Amino acid sequence: MLAYVLLVDAAAAVLVVLTTVHFALTSPDVRTFAILAVAAVVHLEASRSIERLREITVQGTPYVNLKSLWVFTGVVLLPLPLVATLTAITYVYAWARVDGESTAAKKVFTASTFILASGVAAAVLGASGFVDAQHLLNSPLGLLVLVGAATAWWFVNYMLVVGVLALSDPGAPVRKAIGDLADQLVVAAALGLGLGMAALLTYTPWLVVVLMLTVLVLHRQFLLPQRSRQAQIDAKTGLLRDMFFTETATALLDRLRGQTKPATLLMIDLDGFKQVNDQLGHPAGDDLLRIVADALRHELRAGDLVGRFGGDEFVVLLPAVGSRESTDIGDRVLTALQHLQPTVTGTSGQVRLAGVPASIGAAVFPEHGTEFHELLLAADTAQQRAKQAGGNQLVVMAPASQAVAVPPPRG
Repeated sequence: MLAYVLLVDAAAAVLVVLTTVHFALTSPDVRTFAILAVAAVVHLEASRSIERLREITVQGTPYVNLKSLWVFTGVVLLPLPLVATLTAITYVYAWARVDGESTAAKKVFTASTFILASGVAAAVLGASGFVDAQHLLNSPLGLLVLVGAATAWWFVNYMLVVGVLALSDPGAPVRKAIGDLADQLVVAAALGLGLGMAALLTYTPWLVVVLMLTVLVLHRQFLLPQRSRQAQIDAKTGLLRDMFFTETATALLDRLRGQTKPATLLMIDLDGFKQVNDQLGHPAGDDLLRIVADALRHELRAGDLVGRFGGDEFVVLLPAVGSRESTDIGDRVLTALQHLQPTVTGTSGQVRLAGVPASIGAAVFPEHGTEFHELLLAADTAQQRAKQAGGNQLVVMAPASQAVAVPPPRG
C-alpha cells in the first residue's frame, strides 16, 4: 500500500512538473483562477461542520465530496498547472479548517488522485481539437467531449481511491472498497455543476454567486442520508443495528412468504468475549467485534442480512436457505470463526488470539416461526442451548421445537 501511495504521489508530481515547463500565465487565467479559489474556500468554510461529520463516519469506503466541482471547472477553463494549484489550495484549506484530524499523507494522496484525474481529463479535451472552452461550450460535439472528459476524470479518480482502500485492508470484501455506487451519483452531479460553472464563468460570470448559493443549500442536504445511515449502522462493526435489522428482516420474510421460499436465522454469540474485555480491555473487545464482523461479511453472500444485536451477539438472515442448507452454512461460519487468529490491541500491547469460539443457534422460516419475532425467539433458544452444552457448536432447532446439536467441526 505504501508503494502504491508513493507511486501515485510521484506520478502527480511528475505530471505537474512536465506541464509547467511550457506554461504561460495570462491575465484571464489569473482572474478565473482567483474566482475559483475564492469560491472553493468559501464553499469549504460554509460546509465545514457538515464535512467534519461526514468524514468521521466514512471508514474504509470512498469518501464522496464536492471539491471536484471546483477542480473540474478549472480543468475546463485553466491550464493544468493552475488546476494543480487550485487542488492544493482546496486540500490544504480542508486539512487546516475542515478535517485537521486527518493525516497530511492522506490529503496529499487524495490531492494527487485529483491531479492525475485532471491530467487525463485535460488530455481528452486537448485531443478533441477544440481551441478553447468557448468553442467546446458552443457545440453539441463539444458537449460530448466535455462529458467524455468528466467521465474520464471520475473513472481515474475512483479507481485510484478504490485501489488504495483495497490494499489497506486486503482481507475485507471488495464491495467495501468499492463502496455504495449510489454515492458516485454525487460525483456525477458535482462534475455536472462544474460544467455549468464553467459556462457561467465564460459568458455570465456575475451569475456564479447565484449558483454558489444553490450549491451550498444542496450541500447542507448531504448530511441527511449520512444521519440516516448512522441510525441504521452499528458504529463499531459497520453491520446493521438491531432496530433496522428487525425492520428489514420483517419485510424480507413477508416477501419470501409470498414466494413460498424458506429462510434461516442464525444467532451467534462469542464464547469468552467477557474474558477478552476483562483481561485485555474494552478496546481489544472492540477490535475483536470488528474482525468477527468482517469475517461474517466475507463468509456470507451479498444478499444475506448481517446485524449486531448488542454486546457480542450477531444475527444473520439467510434468504432462500432451508433446513438442509442451514446446517452447512452454520457449520461453515463456525469453522471460519474457529480458524481466525485475530490480533487485538490490549492494555499491554498487541495480543494474538487463537481462534474465536462461538455458540450458534439456527431456526428456519416458516418451520420455527412465521413472524420475525417468533423466528428470533427460536434461534435464540437454540443458541442458548449451544452455550449451555459447552459452547463452540451449532444447534439447529428441530421442527417439533426440539434442538439438534451439531458437533463442532474438527481442526
